[in-house]
Amino acid sequence: MTDVISSGGMAKWFLSENEVLINGEVDQRRGRKLRHGDLVNIPGVGELRIVDPLSGQ
Repeated sequence: MTDVISSGGMAKWFLSENEVLINGEVDQRRGRKLRHGDLVNIPGVGELRIVDPLSGQ
C-alpha cells in the first residue's frame, strides 16, 4: 500500500537486517496480516498506524 518495499524478496532481506515491531512485539514474518489499529515501528526509521478508511474511525 505504501510502496516502501517493492517485492517479497526485498521484504525478506529487510526483515533479516532490521528489527520490526508490531504492536510492541518483534515480528519477522514477511506475510503478516496487518489490521486496523496495528502499530508498526522500525526503530531509527519511524512508525505508522494502520488505518482502515472504511471503518469510520
